Amino acid sequence: MATWTDEDIYRLDLELAKKGVAQHARAHHVAMEILGPEYVIGVGGNPQVDEVLANYARLFPGAEKTWPGMGTGLVASVDQVRKVTVPVVFGTCTVSIHEGLGFSSHAEFANWCRQDQDIALKSAFSFADIFDLTYGRDEVTHSSPDAIEMWTLALSHLEVTTNSIIGGFDLAALTQSICMTVELSLKAALAHLGVTEKELKAIGHNNVESAKLLASLKPHRDDPLIEQLVAKLPPYVGSRYKRADLTRLAMIDLALASQFIASSTLRRLTDRDFAAMIETEDGPDARSRLFD
Repeated sequence: MATWTDEDIYRLDLELAKKGVAQHARAHHVAMEILGPEYVIGVGGNPQVDEVLANYARLFPGAEKTWPGMGTGLVASVDQVRKVTVPVVFGTCTVSIHEGLGFSSHAEFANWCRQDQDIALKSAFSFADIFDLTYGRDEVTHSSPDAIEMWTLALSHLEVTTNSIIGGFDLAALTQSICMTVELSLKAALAHLGVTEKELKAIGHNNVESAKLLASLKPHRDDPLIEQLVAKLPPYVGSRYKRADLTRLAMIDLALASQFIASSTLRRLTDRDFAAMIETEDGPDARSRLFD
């Protein structure tokens, strides 16, 4: 029977961190290192695996919350923001909005939304956007490596935005990650549709021009709203050197807009369209009304 100490777990975790193993995965790696061939899980597994995992959780509380799932995004109730990690789904399942957002019941979700139907609807659209974005990105494996890389970076910027809004006070620098989420996702879709690297460089940071070109190459019902939203984005280069004079609420709206735009680039290129189901119930202009 294997034995170990807290110091063993600390040492192994540090070694794994240096190797680049993600934090959410390190508990099982530590158990494998300690138990060797005795690491067996599932039916008839070694109960010591659970002991090692419990000890790891005690020493590193919250490590499991770093699990990335399919990707992350944000939902908001006025200026309260929640981080949403989209689960990896196998087979056929029913997706519940309140469960997807991490609430134990619809009543708990409704209370978080202040019993306000518009807040609840905007949260539902936000979840649909995160779902369409993360699973849509997973479906474009046949796209060019450059396009996939840009969508992946767009998701990374969205995660930076989400974490900063939740944990930060001074949000002025977030205009950079918000603008990059938009720019990278629009250019990823354009690259997917055959726009050359030279043409993309000529567009530069002009998201209005990228959105206009995308709408002409692959029209979508989201385009009129995207046209309005990209025009409201702060200048990417200008905001590097001057703080954007935006309230927290305005910054959250920009973040949600960037998430919507990124998701729309993939809705028009894949079969992922959770948002359409919401629009079927609440009308095609429901989302536009929420951004007014």
